[in-house]
Amino acid sequence: MKMTMKSFLVLLAVLSLTSAAGAQDFPTEPHEFLLAKLASEEGLYDEALSRIDRVIDKNPGNPTLLYERAMMLIDAGKIDRAADELRDVVTRAPEFYDANRVLGRILLDRAGADRPRIEEALRYLQAAYKANPDDLSSGVTVTQILRSLGRNAEAERILAAMVERAPDQRSLNFNYSQVLGALGRAAESKQYLERTVALDPTFGPAVMQLLDLYQQQNEWRKAAEVIEPIVADDPTSIELRRQQAYFYLRSGDARAARDRFQSLVIADSKDVRSLFYLAESLNDLEQYAEAEKIFRQLLALDANDPDLLASFALSLAGQKKWDEATRAFTQLLAVPELPDNLAALARTQLAYINVQRGNYAAAIETAQDVFVFRDKPNPQAINIALEALKKEKKTAEAVTLLEPLVQRFPDDPFLNARFVEALVRAGKAEQAREHAVAQSKRGTRNAIAVAEAYFSAEDRPSALALMRTAIAAKPDDLDLQFQLGSLLERADDRKASEAVFLKILEQKPDHAPSLNYLGYMWAETGQNLQRAEEMLTRAVGQEPNNGAYVDSLGWVYFRLGNLELAEQYLTNATRLLPRDATVHEHLGDVLAKRGDMQRALQSYRTAIDLDPESKDVEKLRSKVAEIERKDPASQTHR
Repeated sequence: MKMTMKSFLVLLAVLSLTSAAGAQDFPTEPHEFLLAKLASEEGLYDEALSRIDRVIDKNPGNPTLLYERAMMLIDAGKIDRAADELRDVVTRAPEFYDANRVLGRILLDRAGADRPRIEEALRYLQAAYKANPDDLSSGVTVTQILRSLGRNAEAERILAAMVERAPDQRSLNFNYSQVLGALGRAAESKQYLERTVALDPTFGPAVMQLLDLYQQQNEWRKAAEVIEPIVADDPTSIELRRQQAYFYLRSGDARAARDRFQSLVIADSKDVRSLFYLAESLNDLEQYAEAEKIFRQLLALDANDPDLLASFALSLAGQKKWDEATRAFTQLLAVPELPDNLAALARTQLAYINVQRGNYAAAIETAQDVFVFRDKPNPQAINIALEALKKEKKTAEAVTLLEPLVQRFPDDPFLNARFVEALVRAGKAEQAREHAVAQSKRGTRNAIAVAEAYFSAEDRPSALALMRTAIAAKPDDLDLQFQLGSLLERADDRKASEAVFLKILEQKPDHAPSLNYLGYMWAETGQNLQRAEEMLTRAVGQEPNNGAYVDSLGWVYFRLGNLELAEQYLTNATRLLPRDATVHEHLGDVLAKRGDMQRALQSYRTAIDLDPESKDVEKLRSKVAEIERKDPASQTHR
């Protein structure tokens, strides 16, 4: 018979026991040992056991030989006796890795739901993992047992070490995310789910959990992107494709949503859900006529569908068809058992329509009904009422309107900021100061909101003073420092603003908001363009889907004269921020510089349509007029 490689390696292992061991630890009959091994491999278990027993008689207490006999007993189907033998082995050699591992597996396989037996198996598997931390399989099994026993904190500690040891193991990252979730640390689990999906983009359980997290955190674009490999893997799944299109819609990328919903409708013209969302996408793109046509088609099927009615009414309002929109919102309010969010939406929109039509008293009365929604202030309704009072120049009444709300919600940043602004506009400077100081002590968000309120009321000195006082109390708060830098820039003190942002970047070199703000400032003024490019590249690298950052980087490329990259980034920025007039203007400037006048004109007109009351609108109209003057035919391409 030929010696197999496995038998040869076992013999080497037996013969290589440390020299510190006694002579009795070594088999004096290596030939007999090999014959035992070969007999076992050929299924001659009685012969194998008889031969190994003779070897053990001459080498009593040798753990390796006792382990080998246990393995032969397992092969012979004598599992209980093998387990007893392995217990003896680990008693003699507690750090014997293979013996602990095999014994733990045997006991676990035979434990069923018997907790004491599971815990016994756990002890041996833990010993095996301790002896060999590279045995990831045993480590994972240990954590799974711990989790089944409700000992998640212990499982977390082991998995944390394993993930650090082997960060590119899909199963480790996924299991770690699960135990973190079980410990109530879902926010921490997110990065390990993302790592799992990066390692295997089509690993369904991790993708689905990430989708839930992204939806909870309103990270809709990430949701749309993470589901893409799943959609590509199963392109026939209408539900997956519709779900991805919906994510794009919620992310603000109405164009991507529209294109996907259109393909679904082409595939199935009776797909009512996709038709509805297609109309929503068209609405967001301000393609109102097409959206309205679909809404009317769907309403013919169900005239009292509340979601459909709400979207239809919003479409009419977007077209400034005030009479039709009023009728549609009124019809919505008459729907039986109308959900409270849609009722609040209808009343808020009716108040808005009244402001647009100059019915200020009616606007305030309607808005007041929904000042509070689900025990929280309704910012849109409150702003509509304040706008109505502003139109009527009733500054004192604005204070009176807000006082009971402020008393009810003393910690709400938005509400209290509006109250400070109302006090300033009403000439009650001292009361405004007292309220602002009290708010700034309630936290960073409140301090920033109140400073913005001062700025909106055109009291720049008070805004800056408040922010400096807040920073003095919290000198390490980067959010407060960033707000100060922003206020200084808007107050035209660019030198002081630049100093603030540079100080932030000294403390935290990768502070993306400061990298973006300062980089854009320099791009606007044509200063430090190479450094601005480097800073903005780092900001976009951290947040590639942040439309403001992408716009800034595109704009610095424009300033550097790299028009190809400028167009690439600014086109992407318009996709990320489709309703931002400045982004469309930037793209128009790039296209005009490249000689693409038709597309430049389209971008400028989009910018004007998005923000017709902008302080820069006349500059935009001048750009449009200049192109039309040079190319009269362009006036017809609207």
